[in-house]
Amino acid sequence: MRFAKWLYHLDGVDQLIIIGFFIFSIGLSYLSINIFRFWYSKVHQKGYSYELRITPFFLLILAMLYSAILYMSLGENITKWIRDF
Repeated sequence: MRFAKWLYHLDGVDQLIIIGFFIFSIGLSYLSINIFRFWYSKVHQKGYSYELRITPFFLLILAMLYSAILYMSLGENITKWIRDF
């Protein structure tokens, strides 16, 4: 319940920052999954390995994790910078 109240009481600047971080995090998670696929194919070159697929569920879960980390580490500074601007 506290998360919902926190999310409800965010102002417009914070919501735009979170949306921007989430869009950036989708690209970052796609890049991370592709790097993992490349590493996995290098390690298992015998031909008996399974092919890794990029599913939307895993992509969005990883993007949520990345955006939460970005907002916790950079969100306050970016919000302050935008409000002072």
